[in-house]
Amino acid sequence: MNPLDTFFRIVLGIIFILFGFSKFYAFMPTPPMTPAAANFIAAIISTGYLWNLVGIIEIIGGILVLYQKTTVTGLLILSPIVINIVLYLGFLQYSIGPAPFLMILFLLVSTCYLAWKRLNQWKKLFLPN
Repeated sequence: MNPLDTFFRIVLGIIFILFGFSKFYAFMPTPPMTPAAANFIAAIISTGYLWNLVGIIEIIGGILVLYQKTTVTGLLILSPIVINIVLYLGFLQYSIGPAPFLMILFLLVSTCYLAWKRLNQWKKLFLPN
């Protein structure tokens, strides 16, 4: 397999697994947030279930992305979360410095690259025979 593919799968999978577990056990430091971003995260946490649900989905998706045979399923599960993270960082965290844009760049490049490399699997999934 392509080393770049392996790199993106491993890094993306580990990132989502770590961030998923951090929703249950706060072992990662909280990054600086704008007031709007802090209000948004507080609203999600206050629902009582949504923060935990996102954490579970991130863990499952991250594990699936790690394995070559289940990468498409993992990307399918993680795509709505990736889109939400990109929009959250782009609209609510843009003023804290370059870190949100670097994360946006990494998420979009890695997800699109992994999806593009598996174009035939996506065709089988969405196109009729």
